[in-house]
Amino acid sequence: MAHDINDAKQVRDAEKREKLQLEQAADDVRAVMVTEQGRRFVNGLLGLCDIRADGYVPGGPEAQRHQDYMAGRRSIGIEVLGQIEQHAPQQTELMTAEARAAAAEKQLADELAAQEQDDG
Repeated sequence: MAHDINDAKQVRDAEKREKLQLEQAADDVRAVMVTEQGRRFVNGLLGLCDIRADGYVPGGPEAQRHQDYMAGRRSIGIEVLGQIEQHAPQQTELMTAEARAAAAEKQLADELAAQEQDDG
């Protein structure tokens, strides 16, 4: 059956379905962000999206295609981050703090490994 925008029952049903989908999406975001593993995964995903890059690539048509591709990746990352900030804002801050701590640990481990190589 085709959707009739003049049929009040169909409109109400469509609105209920849309509201349910939005609530489920919000619940999904919160469920992922409530775990350390979920936050780590999302942080990695956002890193792949290069949301902090400026996006400019100098050059001809090939560079323009690459720039367009990167703009698409970035727009997805911005949308994901927006959903997280809307539905789990405290988890966004926690995710960032955890990522910084992990980066600091990795840097320290790399420095220690380099020092051991120099000593050995």
